[in-house]
Amino acid sequence: MNEDGYRLGIDIGGTFTDLFLLNPKDGGVTAVKTPTVPDDHAQGIVNGLAILKEMDIQPSQIHYFMHGMTIGLNTLLQRKGAKIALFVTEGFRDILSLQRLRLPVPYDFKSRMPEPLIPRKYVFPIKERMLHNGAEKAPLHVKDIDDAVDKVLEEGITGIVVSFLHSYRNPLHEHQAAERIKLRAPELEVVASSELWPQMREYERTVMSVANLYIKPNVQHYFDTLKKRLAASGISAPPFITQSNGGLMDIESAAEAPVKTLFSGPAAGVIGAIRAAEAAGVKNLITLDVGGTSADISIVEEGEATLTQSNQISGFPITVPSVAMYSIGAGGGSLAWVDNGGLLKVGPESAGSDPGPACYGKGEKAALTDAFLVCGYLNPDRFASGRMKLYEEKSEQALQPFAAYLNTDVEQAADQMIQVAVANMYTELSNVMEQHGIDPREFSLVAYGGAGPVTANFLAEEIQAKNALIPPSPGTLSALGALTADFVYDAVSSRRMLLEELDGDELKEEFEKLAEQAEKWLDTQRVKVLTEKCFLYLLDARYKGQAFEIEVPVSRTCIEEKNMREIADSFHQVYQRKYGHSDKKASIELMNIRVRLIGKTPKPPIKESGQTAQPEAASASRRQVMLKGGAYQAAVYNRSDLSCGQRIEGPAIIEQDDTTTLILPNWSGAIDHAGNLIIERKEGRA
Repeated sequence: MNEDGYRLGIDIGGTFTDLFLLNPKDGGVTAVKTPTVPDDHAQGIVNGLAILKEMDIQPSQIHYFMHGMTIGLNTLLQRKGAKIALFVTEGFRDILSLQRLRLPVPYDFKSRMPEPLIPRKYVFPIKERMLHNGAEKAPLHVKDIDDAVDKVLEEGITGIVVSFLHSYRNPLHEHQAAERIKLRAPELEVVASSELWPQMREYERTVMSVANLYIKPNVQHYFDTLKKRLAASGISAPPFITQSNGGLMDIESAAEAPVKTLFSGPAAGVIGAIRAAEAAGVKNLITLDVGGTSADISIVEEGEATLTQSNQISGFPITVPSVAMYSIGAGGGSLAWVDNGGLLKVGPESAGSDPGPACYGKGEKAALTDAFLVCGYLNPDRFASGRMKLYEEKSEQALQPFAAYLNTDVEQAADQMIQVAVANMYTELSNVMEQHGIDPREFSLVAYGGAGPVTANFLAEEIQAKNALIPPSPGTLSALGALTADFVYDAVSSRRMLLEELDGDELKEEFEKLAEQAEKWLDTQRVKVLTEKCFLYLLDARYKGQAFEIEVPVSRTCIEEKNMREIADSFHQVYQRKYGHSDKKASIELMNIRVRLIGKTPKPPIKESGQTAQPEAASASRRQVMLKGGAYQAAVYNRSDLSCGQRIEGPAIIEQDDTTTLILPNWSGAIDHAGNLIIERKEGRA
């Protein structure tokens, strides 16, 4: 990486492709939004580079390229992946069908578990057996492998997942099976579950391996296309991809383990939000990313993103460390409809970028963006930097049937549509806050994405948040997050045993082995500029007899001094903090030993404003807006005209190239030293 060249972060969403460019010499930034090309995401990036060229920024000047994406996620959600097979231990052929034998909705007997990604006829039992302690009970039956490979080739299958019982303890049979498959059919793609994520829980490990191979061809095809398009455009910098855990990895690593990128885009957004909040001196925040298709919510405490060891996608558990995200189908493209009970609904179905909301001029269905436009929040001539004109008459036509049904006018129907969408967000966010046990009055709501700043004040008012924070470039914050992310690698070793039976030397040796594995990975990334690297040592443990574990950080001092008592005390403290009680007399069962390596990258400087400003900002114009059933005259401001210390009284609209921010009556906003817009209640002003 050349420190003198531009750094480019990219995030591809369902509606827009965002580019965030940093000039490290002076800290100057350039943000660009361009419509996503649904069938050719790489073309959307090329279109964005063409816009940068118009600004006299040549692709050859870009020496650092970061990319957040949803290719793998969309492949899984749409079930458009590869035709693959699964080799399992004999007797476990129905592992994908049995799943966890739980109804997705416990109180709905009609709810069904998701259909497996691999049909049962493509699941092949193989004679072999490893015991839970890694000892071999029955050797691998090579003839079973050969017979199964012959059937796979007859069916035109492109890849095989090998997932044997207890391979996390001893992967020998999986390695032998993979080598035999490659010998018999080199053209087949093979994934061994123990290579991808060697952790116990056979179903979860198998499903994740299946999902990885299922999305792999689509992701690899996209990466191949991306590299060719970047080379043709004049970018020689190697692309790095954001992971679900908020870290980075090179494109080759991402191509081999695309399952680790499923939450790539949303995770990058949270990293960007943390960076923006850090500049404002805020450590506790609720992030709200509202794009074209969904609203994603996450919790950040003391400046650290909340991580989870398991996420759900379409009912499938994905057990890799990920930024904890909670999504609802309420984005700018979410469509309005009326349910069987006669209630107005918004989402989860989205208009996407093509045809998009009715105001784009192609579609005829009313989306949330149409409601924003009709209510006066959006400037039809300044949408997406003025590169996409909005047609208000088209929005009115699309909303007319809903107005007639509700026996009101189009503006009131649009206002009700917005309130339904906000109610959906509030319901989900309330559940998340209860799960985490947080008081929203102590948290700032950081809103970003194209539609986040429009809805932020509504939601901050509903949940009684401390305030709302809108970063300088909220519409492209996920791209900024990709640009500022660190390189992160998680190494894991499953070891089910009681903590009191674990020898301190053995634990130290295991941690050192995992740390060495992580360092080798970092070496393969070929990163020339890292400010520092650090290790986090973690244990997944639980009280004996429980079904699920919690994460416990372990200090390096504890490891060196082999202080098992202090480790046990740490577990009790974490458990007490999480659940409100603990039992120091109970035995602690260890499940996993983990090491997280963080290779920190240079961060863009925070540009602080040294300007002195008048306490009140001057508006550029005024226009009528509809807010919660009432019509108001709102002052309209250009964000680029606002300076540090200036205050904006609501109701107000603040326009900028990548989004629009709405300030409600009885609220006011002010620009801080880092360019963030802080929105707070007027009675709460310091």
